[in-house]
Amino acid sequence: MLGMPMRTARLLTAALTMLLMPLVAGPVAAAAPTGSVSGTGDAGFYLPPDPLPDGAAGDVLRAEPAVAPALDATATRVMYRSENATGGPTAVTGTVFVPSQPWAGDGPRPTIVLGPGTQGMGDQCAPSKLTHHAQEYEYLHIVPLLARGYAVAMTDYEGLGTPGVHPYLNRVSQGHAMLDMARAALRLTDRGIDEGTRIGFWGYSQGGMSSAAAAELADTYAPELPVVAAVAGSPPASLADLAVAGDGSLLSGGIGWVVNGFAAAYPQLREELLSVFNPAGRDILARAETYCIYDAPRMNPFFPTTWYTVDGRPIADHLAAEPWASLVHEQQLGNIAPAISTFVAQNTTDDFVQVSGVDTMVGKWCAGGTSVTYRRYGIPPVLTGTGAGHGIGLIPAAVEGMDWMDRRFAGAPDENTCTG
Repeated sequence: MLGMPMRTARLLTAALTMLLMPLVAGPVAAAAPTGSVSGTGDAGFYLPPDPLPDGAAGDVLRAEPAVAPALDATATRVMYRSENATGGPTAVTGTVFVPSQPWAGDGPRPTIVLGPGTQGMGDQCAPSKLTHHAQEYEYLHIVPLLARGYAVAMTDYEGLGTPGVHPYLNRVSQGHAMLDMARAALRLTDRGIDEGTRIGFWGYSQGGMSSAAAAELADTYAPELPVVAAVAGSPPASLADLAVAGDGSLLSGGIGWVVNGFAAAYPQLREELLSVFNPAGRDILARAETYCIYDAPRMNPFFPTTWYTVDGRPIADHLAAEPWASLVHEQQLGNIAPAISTFVAQNTTDDFVQVSGVDTMVGKWCAGGTSVTYRRYGIPPVLTGTGAGHGIGLIPAAVEGMDWMDRRFAGAPDENTCTG
């Protein structure tokens, strides 16, 4: 970092620390005890009632106190009813944190619904399990949000912790999980959530996609929610772009999460989707189902996806043909303009999420009348293909995003950067 401005050097050091944290913490988390937090214990808590009782999306199925190491907050682990990508009922878990300090702003304490970044696909990767052992990297967002006085409701997403395969990067599943987490939080006034709480959405990376999806779907799926604003950092707006950027990278094996997620969300297409893969491809798909993000070094890092396909073509080529193309299109962000104010942040040298896809999403939102504050950070490239460029963008996105969110809940005028 010789010759680099000290402020930039500090930024890069902090971002690389954030990026590597889950890889370092992973083996410890995997070996951590899985005994009872309280009441039912892990095994019992994450097993939904069968069949699910009749009810509405957002209904709380069970809730119990949780351990939240190093947080000055009351934590509640919750299971709630949601809907999957095709509208079927499903049970999703999460954690609600309420800080001990009072809310200093006007009105009731707001609640930020947090969509976590990529966790992986194994049930042990569920954020509510990792926060119990203080090894969830979303503490990087949870801690400062709690320090500002917000309650935080973090979803685990469908299929993480609970039975079934997590439909990774599925726009509808993740949007529903966020919106129903908000509904569930409104029902937890006996657990510290203020009556009349207002809602904000938050997330970076996969969480940025979830926050953006929740903003897009809120008007039609949960119009009754008192949503104020959404922050979406580095949202994977196009899976087609992601397939190109990730091919041959540190997370090249993450294609297993994407494909397994498609097969889980659309089981009628499972055999057709899997027919693309040779034995090496089938192997990475099988291993991906049990791996977390910290297992990236075990997922054939930097291998090209041409190694995994029967015809030797990269997976990006297959995504452009049916039945893949329709599924990829379904996950695109930008085709629905949110009715709420949004903050979008993107590093232009992000090596996982291409800035062009985020630009397109923002352009569509602006054209549809959404009030968007869009920040593009031209951070110099570093360690391309490792995700460093992706992780570095989190720092300015979080700092600016939290200040922006504070102003929205304070009733400040919108800061629309859309032009034309």
